[in-house]
Amino acid sequence: MKLSQFIQTQNFAPRLAKSGDLVVYDPAQQYRQICLGLATDQCSVIDATESSIESRESALRTLQQLGELDGSVKSMVVYVPTAAPLTDEDRQRDPFSIHGAVGQVFPSGDGDEFQSICLKAKADHTTQIRQVFRENPNPSFEVIDAIGGGGGWPQLQAALDAESARDLLFHLLAPSDSKKKKLKENDAWVAEAKELLASSLGLKLITRGKTWNAIGDELWRFVLYSEFVFDLPTELP
Repeated sequence: MKLSQFIQTQNFAPRLAKSGDLVVYDPAQQYRQICLGLATDQCSVIDATESSIESRESALRTLQQLGELDGSVKSMVVYVPTAAPLTDEDRQRDPFSIHGAVGQVFPSGDGDEFQSICLKAKADHTTQIRQVFRENPNPSFEVIDAIGGGGGWPQLQAALDAESARDLLFHLLAPSDSKKKKLKENDAWVAEAKELLASSLGLKLITRGKTWNAIGDELWRFVLYSEFVFDLPTELP
């Protein structure tokens, strides 16, 4: 099961079923697409990303509809791209605090921290999950989904959108512009790239650079020199 599906079915759906009103606070905007995916004919999703004023009015109208016995709306989700209010003063300033008071709030407690959710979703790969979070405190869903997929390079697999060692090497040699952009976003993939190159090619990187340019240049030199060596009709002097 993908991480997004796990969060939807194990974290959001049970709370919706319990109260019918769920407010999701998400300053990192990790869960926005999951929340939008909960929208159905009977479940209304209010997205406060663009305008908190208009979203507040829409959320209040929808909350009134929940109280109507013959209403078509049975549940609602309010997505708020800010941190959840922690104090009474914060709640007074929060235009969506009423939904937390009458319904359910996410996150609520340590169990709703992103790392805790990932550990539950990938219970058989806790060591690798913790390693990923040590290297990158906010990994993407793609990185977590790649864990346990047969390779030991989840950060690299997510950045290059590839799984096998052969495909990863190919994309490291000639990444597209979109893949280069992903590689630039953080350097958590570098350690995995070093392991991949050492195990598959016997290449121990000399460069201390943590960019694709530095690693790609050394990989290309290694590959081109290897071609030269393999083509020699005699032993290498």
